[in-house]
Amino acid sequence: MLQTEIWHDMLSGPPKAGPAPWWRGRRTVSLPLIAPALGILMLLCGALLAVGAYTHHRAELRLAETNRLLDQFRSGPVAASRARLGAAWLAEGARQDALLAQLASQNGNDLARIRRDHQLFVLETIQEYGLAPDIEVVRQFVIRLATCVRVGSCDRNVASAQLGPALWAFRDQHRHYFQFEYSGIELDSHLRTIAPRPAAPARSPRR
Repeated sequence: MLQTEIWHDMLSGPPKAGPAPWWRGRRTVSLPLIAPALGILMLLCGALLAVGAYTHHRAELRLAETNRLLDQFRSGPVAASRARLGAAWLAEGARQDALLAQLASQNGNDLARIRRDHQLFVLETIQEYGLAPDIEVVRQFVIRLATCVRVGSCDRNVASAQLGPALWAFRDQHRHYFQFEYSGIELDSHLRTIAPRPAAPARSPRR
């Protein structure tokens, strides 16, 4: 009897295991892959948020520094120097307008003579009114603002929109002084850093 049972067990073989649920095998494969992927995704999201916050903070700092320099232009020593310069050129406006009108209408030797007359007029007016210290105050402000824009601490778009035309007008009014005092207009490179030069108004054809 015992031999019969042993023989039956040998013929029937080991008991067969039932089929495993389909999801059990997939879970053991997918979970190890999903966890690192989620971790990487979270790191990327955190990095993007950090970059966005840093960019926003830097933009706020640039705007604050730009506004600080804009305030200097509109108040304090820089504004006082600008006011004195404006008053002097306003007082001499009629003489300057007459010379500029002659420059626009002359050519050849006459044009060269009027240019010399205008250069002398500018230099003599600066000396008569003692404007050199005030010109230097504004010039140093331009250099500070240009340096701030160049190193990325000031917003160029804001500075250009607020001060571009006024700073170029300052350069044009004192162009002969800069040529005489500095052997050239070294201020131009600083001004181009702050704002592009405004387009010159179109001249009407001569008759």
